This record gives sequence, C-alpha cells and structure tokens, in this order.
Amino acid sequence: MTTADCASAARPHAIVASSRSVAAARAEVQQLGLALVLLLVATKIVLLPFPVSTIGEFVRYLLRLAIVAAPDVCFAVALTTAAWASCPLWSRGRLRRPARTAWFFLFYVAGLYGAMSVPIFQWTKVPLTLPVFLFVGGTTSMASSIESCVSLGTLAAVVIAPLALLVAPWLLRRLPERAAGRVFSWRIVAIGLVLTAAYEIVCRQYVHARWTDPNRWERRIAQNPHAVFLESCLKELWSPGVSAAFAEADESDFRRQRPSEPQLQEGPPLPRPQNVVVIVLESTAAEYLNLYGSRFDTMPNLARMAADRGVVFDNFYVQTPSSCNSLVSITHGVIPRLDWTLIVRDSDEFSVPSLPRILGERGYRSCFAHAGYWKWKERDEFLRRAGVDRLIDADTVQAAAVNSWGIADRDMFQATLDWVDEDRRPFFLLTYTIETHHPYVARPPLKDFGVDDRDMNRYLNSLRATDETIAWFLEELSRRGLLDSTLVVLTADHGESFGQHNQRVHSFSVYESAVHVPLVLIHPALADRARHVAAVRPQIDLPWTLLSMLGVEPPGEWQGDHLFRQAEDRAYFFAVGNQAILGLRDGPWKYHFYVDGGDEELFNLAADPGEMANLASREADRCAGYKRRLAGLVTYQREFLARHGSK
Repeated sequence: MTTADCASAARPHAIVASSRSVAAARAEVQQLGLALVLLLVATKIVLLPFPVSTIGEFVRYLLRLAIVAAPDVCFAVALTTAAWASCPLWSRGRLRRPARTAWFFLFYVAGLYGAMSVPIFQWTKVPLTLPVFLFVGGTTSMASSIESCVSLGTLAAVVIAPLALLVAPWLLRRLPERAAGRVFSWRIVAIGLVLTAAYEIVCRQYVHARWTDPNRWERRIAQNPHAVFLESCLKELWSPGVSAAFAEADESDFRRQRPSEPQLQEGPPLPRPQNVVVIVLESTAAEYLNLYGSRFDTMPNLARMAADRGVVFDNFYVQTPSSCNSLVSITHGVIPRLDWTLIVRDSDEFSVPSLPRILGERGYRSCFAHAGYWKWKERDEFLRRAGVDRLIDADTVQAAAVNSWGIADRDMFQATLDWVDEDRRPFFLLTYTIETHHPYVARPPLKDFGVDDRDMNRYLNSLRATDETIAWFLEELSRRGLLDSTLVVLTADHGESFGQHNQRVHSFSVYESAVHVPLVLIHPALADRARHVAAVRPQIDLPWTLLSMLGVEPPGEWQGDHLFRQAEDRAYFFAVGNQAILGLRDGPWKYHFYVDGGDEELFNLAADPGEMANLASREADRCAGYKRRLAGLVTYQREFLARHGSK
C-alpha cells in the first residue's frame, strides 16, 4: 500500500477521532453549565425570603424564584454557549489541555463569584460594582467588612460550593449515557438560546412593571452579579465615573483651621447648665413636626416649650439615616464610616475621644437609656468602651414589651428618673425612644390626621403620644427642682419616609425626609435669644456645642463646631441602605451623588422644598464643585478613621 493510500485510509479515522474529541469536550461544557446554573439558582434561594405556610404561597415563591434567577440562568447559558461553540477550536491538538484548563478555571471563578455574591449582597444590599468597590476602599476594606458579617459556615460554603463545578463532569461521566445526556446539536442550542432570551425578557419586563419599588428586596436581587460587575467595569473604562468623580478631591472643608474662639451669633450669653439631658427621637423627620411648619399638630407641648425658652435649629442634618451611625456622631463628634461597616460593631480600637468619657473625667455621671435594646449591633459594648456609667434598656427595665423593638417610652423614662434620684452629682443623660419606630406604637383612640396612609397616621399618633410622654418627663424633672439647671436637647437619630420619592421607612436615601431632623435646645437662659437658627448645621456640631456650653474644650479630633457660630457651613450626609449615595447641603442648595451610576440631583430648597425639580443639568459647574467636595469627604474621612482605629 502506498503512502497516499495509508493517508487516505487514516483520514476517516482522524475525522472520527476529532469528532469524538469535540463531542467529549462539548459534553463536559454542558455538564459544567448545568452545574453553574444550579449553583447560581441556589444563591438566589439563599437570598430570597421563604415565608411559606400554604401550597399557594409555595407556588408564588417558586414563581418569584424563577423571576429573580432569570438573569443568572441567562448568564450561565451565555457562558456555556460560548464555551460549547469554541470546542472545535481547542478540543484537539496542543491547545486541548491548556484551553480545557482555562475553561474549567473560568467556570470555577464564575461559581466562586456567584457564591461570594451572597455575603456581599447581604452586606451591601446591592450587587457589587466597580464604583462601589472603589468607594468602600478596595479589597482591604471589603475583606474586613465582609468578614465581620459572615460565619464559618458561610465561608466554607463559599469555598466548597464552586468545587462542585469541577467534579460535575467526573460524576456525570459515571452515569449511564442516557442519564448523563447526549451532546446537543446546533439546532437544539439555538432553540435553547431563544427560549432563554425570551425567559429573561419576560422576567425583566415583569420586574420593571410590577416590582416598581426600588427598595423591594426581590427587585434588587433580580440581577446577575457577574453581569452587573462586568458592565460597571466597561462603563468605567469607557467613561470613568466614580474614578473621575473622586480624582479631584476638595478637602478644604475638613482641613480648615478651626478658630480657637469661634465667633458666636449675637445674643445673651449662652447658659452654663449643671446637667444635660439629650432626648433622641426614633425615626423623626423635621417635616412632621408643627414646630417646623408641618400641618400636623404632632408635638404641641414641644412647640410650647420651645416658644417659651428654646432655640430651634431649622436646618439640622444627620450624617446618615442610620441609628448606629448617628450614635457615633452624637457620642464622638465625627462623621461615621462611609460604607456598610459599623463603627459600633466593627471597630473595637476606635480611638476618638467620647463625650461620656470626657465628662466622666470632670465629675459627671452618665447614663444612656433606650426603650429598645442596646445589644442590637453591639451598641452596648460600644457605649461601655465610650465610658458610659449606666446602660438602661428593654433588657434591664422590668416592663412589658410594646412590640419586638422594646418597651414603652414612659417605662424607660421612669427608669432614668430613678437613676437621677440615686445621686445629686451633675449628670449627662441620653434617652432614646422607640415608639416612633416602625410599626409605630399608637394607642387608641387614634386621631385622624387626614392622611390616606394608615402607617403614616399611626406614626403621627405615635409622635403625639411621645410629645405627651416627654412633657410628663420634663415635669418630673421640674418637680425635682432640676429642670432650670438642666439643658434639654431634643433631636432624632434620622428621619422617616412615607412615599416621598418612592421611599419608605429610613436608611435608603438622603432626601429631606431621611436626613433633615429636629434640633431644639431648651433652657431658661435661652429665653431671650432668637427663637430660630436658620443656618445649616450638621449632627457632629451637637456634642461639640454641649462640651463648650459646659465649659469644657472639645477635643481636636472632633470634626464639628459650635452650633451658635456665625459662619454658614455645609452639612455632609450619606446613605448606604440599598446603594451608596453622598450628599451635601450648602445654603439653599442640596446636592446628591449616586456612587454606583454617577447620577446627580441638585435642588434649590428655597424654591423647591419637596425636592421635585432636579437642576443638575442646568447647574453643571455647581455640581462639579460639589462633587469635588464629596470626593474630599471620601478621601479625607477614609484616612482620618483609619488613623483612629477604624480601618
């Protein structure tokens, strides 16, 4: 037989061998793809709540699961199709082994990132994007923050689950051929792609048409984390968003030299009280108080006391609509971390001097009382480290719970009166209500405030009841002869939303209903001062002012200033409930920057108090300047907190 005859005879065998190698590679890819689909669907099962008690609820749960998992199925099918189609290029010859290893590695990384997305999502409440990644400080910050939120079991699942992808082909090869499945043809693959695309389109349309609330959990997890992150990287590469926004950082507001003696507003001398009582109202926005021009007569007693001997700060802003973070600003006079990490829980070595410890060193006794539970998010340990002498909360007071959040505010206030009676030394007392927290404690008969929202009507009734409780508490201080020698401060930890800008409750935005809160100072010596201060003031000014009024020099680490200063300054705030949003108030202007997408909002509150007309496109230069200042906040605060034990 000639050489040509041998080659001719061997050619069919080579073709057959080549065909078999392609079929084997495609079988492996199909098995990897199936395993990836199952893993990604499993992540959505972990994230999707399972409140099922009937067959009907179970069916609805399966439908919701199918909707939120659609982007993940689509991603897995697209990756599998790409690998399947490329098999003829690498399934034989020298490329076979490195290409096969590369595809196995790619599928493993996809599975690993899918598993990692669960704790990331539980921490950030949104899929990770490059802007969010850069905003929180990169891998170091992300690793330490996520570590504080995951258990050993979660970590094991994240590591082990993707390994199932690698062993799936090995396991399936040991099944009968029919069970393992045959290699799909191009026609079947094309039909599968069309069906998958249709499935994704239908589910996407449903999400946008029916799940319109951007804060809805199902809407937020109905995204594929891989696609979201890759898309954000491409957007950043094509048109740098957050990188450009934070490239030019204006830190002048944070590095300015504070005058040793601030120039105060004109008026009688400020009081030098013997005691201080700070009343923190849970979830109370300024817009719901008649003291701030609301049509709702929610706090008549507070309005009367403020008119008699109080000063009202018209434009007082929390740093963030979060209870835990507000506690940091009130006790330590600094802006909290600008990410999802909580100083109260995650920063045992936080070294900024605290208000209770400073006063304790000067002979004051301190008590922090809460109608809720200080142990939530480990705030109790944070306050003990801050030097608080006595903690009172729903765990320490023998009283019936009003709901799962805590006990009646009046029972908490009574416990503080008992503490006051124990000793006649000067005291610093912080009281923290709970009845205005959702679901709002409203005792019958309920007043009709003329609103269609049932929750809001309950909320307004709870504000009215809280006003009566505070009036009783202050009367008890007066009966003890302590009211005239005590500076009473009334403020809130954050606001509350009832549909404004499609927002509910708190933590999710920096609109006025979330960050603009009341601040009222009450003392006999304030009777002759102006009733209202219109200047913009941030929450970090409060502890600074309290120390100053008590004759104590505030520490240099604190970032606030005197509430009664003449200067008109900016207030900075942020929210990370669902997404990272930065904002500032500058005179009548209020600016919001959405870190993830780079969107901007600019409002002139003097003409538009409801924040309805976004002027960002008309005021590009102003927005650019504000964006640089927010970049300065991010860069400066990250370095400042790292220097003080919160890395």
